[in-house]
Amino acid sequence: MHWAALIFPVILPVAAWAANPDFRAPDFRVERHAVANGAELLTIFSSLPDHAGDIPLVSVLRDTLGDNDPDNDRLRYIWVLTSARPTVLQHAAAFVPFFYWRPDLGKNPDRKPAAILDLGNTSKVVWNALTQSIVQAAAIDSNGALIRASTRRYRANLADQRQVNLMEGLTAISQLEEIPDGEALLSEPELLETQARLSLAGKTLGGLVTTERLPEAYLKNRIQTEETRGHNWELLRQRAEANGLYFDPLGFARSRTHALLWIAREDVTTSEGQPRKWDGRFLGIADPFDDSRLKNWTGYTEKRYFDESGLPVDADTPGATSRELIPLALYALEYPKVPLVLVDFRDTHKPKNREMLRLATGDAVSGVLGVSKFGNWPYLAGSMTWNFVRSRHGDPNNRSARLKAFSQVRRWLTLDGSMDPALRAELQRRLEILGVNPLDESVFEETQIAERQYEALLRYAADPNGLPARLDHDRNAEIAARRHGVPARTGLHLANWFSLGIYSHHELQDSTSLAAAVGRERRAERQIRFLETVAKSSPQPDVVWNIAEVRRAVNELIVTGIPPRSVEVVSRLMLQTSDAETRELCARALASIGVAAGQ
Repeated sequence: MHWAALIFPVILPVAAWAANPDFRAPDFRVERHAVANGAELLTIFSSLPDHAGDIPLVSVLRDTLGDNDPDNDRLRYIWVLTSARPTVLQHAAAFVPFFYWRPDLGKNPDRKPAAILDLGNTSKVVWNALTQSIVQAAAIDSNGALIRASTRRYRANLADQRQVNLMEGLTAISQLEEIPDGEALLSEPELLETQARLSLAGKTLGGLVTTERLPEAYLKNRIQTEETRGHNWELLRQRAEANGLYFDPLGFARSRTHALLWIAREDVTTSEGQPRKWDGRFLGIADPFDDSRLKNWTGYTEKRYFDESGLPVDADTPGATSRELIPLALYALEYPKVPLVLVDFRDTHKPKNREMLRLATGDAVSGVLGVSKFGNWPYLAGSMTWNFVRSRHGDPNNRSARLKAFSQVRRWLTLDGSMDPALRAELQRRLEILGVNPLDESVFEETQIAERQYEALLRYAADPNGLPARLDHDRNAEIAARRHGVPARTGLHLANWFSLGIYSHHELQDSTSLAAAVGRERRAERQIRFLETVAKSSPQPDVVWNIAEVRRAVNELIVTGIPPRSVEVVSRLMLQTSDAETRELCARALASIGVAAGQ
């Protein structure tokens, strides 16, 4: 049923276009670059329709520990190379309340790029955001309207920029599924992890999802997205049919995430003096049949051919009739509940004016007036009721979903070589007007930024005090997290802060010994997760699981050195199993760390 909603609209003989059979996906490739201390940088390159050569889109750091065991590998950082660090002037503009424009204030393309996500510590972003919110409410908001409005606007601009970068990174990495040898570059679990983490990172508590719950969260998100797209596809198609418009699904590769609505010039000219019924519900555009701008339209048009039943055909098809089509609006199909208008060809500034009004309303209430939803229960109840009612009537009040739709269309327009270049340029120009964040870059500058950001990243990777040193720091933190509890780690962090960074705890100083220790910890962690799955699956794991695999996992723990945190799962497994050899291995494992076998 989830897929039927996506397939069914394509075959309907209404004024809907089938997926473009001439679609030519861009060529993707992944370049490997070795990093000292046992790591590699994987960079996704793509061809562009109007650019000679490939451009780098996203880089991912894989910590291999310098060995040939793929089970020890861990993905660490993700860089979106089409975005550079904002300049001082951009930061200053982001502080200005009610400033919703994107002026050209320079770029920092040669500075070391900032990672958009640390896959080894996804919870850090969540705790930082919560801490900032508490500090904002407890210490900053009481200092007056100007400071409150400025800091809130700046934090909102930073969050919006990160959201756009996350979606652009997700769009690029998801294309590895289209590469024949994609799994040789990123394994299926690694590809799932990166896509799930990028999609969850944009949610408030998404970084707290555990590794074990990632597949479930990813599948749930994919199903929800497909259902939303199918619902909006059918809704928009039906509204187009009812109003005599032409529905044209668009998108990247096999995903039709957006759609264009067209109107035939012949329908506009023949409707003069003959009022036609118009129902614009869920469409968000004005009546096109009585619009003087369309009757005298001089903008972009396309000539297409149709048979007697209204289906699109080739120009040389017998009996085909031609029609000159005028674009009306571009919609996002993955916006919750209703299609979202991104471009209105008759009123380019209308979507931006709506966006600015929404932002200004929020800034005025929370920034200037200082009214908080969580500090004012009547306002919270009224706001939730208003948003619920308006969303039921199609009002796009989900800022995160709007940013996702905006970033998606920007990325596939840049990469799609099958679209008419004139139409692509027209859409890009109109989408540029939607920019309301001073920290964002123009899509027309992303190619140059990406190339220079990749060069800066390679310089950072080659610097012994750069990425290799950062890798050692992360490995030390990884071991410390396994060897020490939360109180001990908190004490170490406090010692570092109070000493102004003079004291920094290191589990091991030597890089070679550190990599070997991390390798042992990772192998043990893999076996512990497997045994936890076995123990939770059934009271009698001998019946459900291959007992030889269970023995191998316990023996692997003994060889690598069983950590104290594995005591619980090994003890539980020892009580559950009826296999004598497995019980003996569990007893040996517990004895190796001084735990009585009877416990």
